[in-house]
Amino acid sequence: MLAAALGCGVAGAFVPAVAYRLAVPYGQPARRDCAACGAPLAAGARGWVAARCGYGHRLGVPRWLTASVAGSAGGLLGAALGPVAVLPIFLALTVLGVLLGVVDVACQRLPDQVVLPALAATPVLLGAVAGRSGAWDDWWRGLLACLVVGLVLTGMVLLPGGGLGVGDAKVGALLGWYLGWLGWEAVVLGVVLPWVVNVPVLLVLLATRRVGWRTAMPFGPALLVGALLAVPAVTWWPALAAF
Repeated sequence: MLAAALGCGVAGAFVPAVAYRLAVPYGQPARRDCAACGAPLAAGARGWVAARCGYGHRLGVPRWLTASVAGSAGGLLGAALGPVAVLPIFLALTVLGVLLGVVDVACQRLPDQVVLPALAATPVLLGAVAGRSGAWDDWWRGLLACLVVGLVLTGMVLLPGGGLGVGDAKVGALLGWYLGWLGWEAVVLGVVLPWVVNVPVLLVLLATRRVGWRTAMPFGPALLVGALLAVPAVTWWPALAAF
């Protein structure tokens, strides 16, 4: 658990710069300059990891915030799953989820540059684990869950006033594959919990008048948190019920 938390925390510290560059309106290229002063961002890899521009302006959210969130989520997953072969893949998804959540909050967009490669890599990575462990039933269940969740959320996207975007459906499909690997109980919880998470947040924002009833709200963070909570829920519930 400690190693999982530490690894995700360190990786999460590099999220702000990447999120800052990707948090742009749909169809626009990644940001190349500092919004505060207009200075061009550093070229090459440094421009994707530096927390500040050349004039000292912070790029995006603080490092400690994303490191804390990623580390906490990684520790929770490490404790829930234990030292299993798929844990590193789930932890990588956790850091990716923090990145997607930050971008979605910033510009209500879940960038294809992140989601589509993750969707493409998932069957390969989990397939490698299945090939070594023989867990092909988990792999096929994950694939089916990916398709089911993706279709369900796509249907909700098409509903008038549904409040979901195409990016939400893609991320839901991605999360569905990982939850499907764990079992159908995790998939069901992963679909239901985002709404449970989102309602109190929305009520607080409405009560404080930070949003109105017609304000568009990002749903990606709720999807990610719901999927995260589904993992310990299904792994710890049998022990808690027996106790």
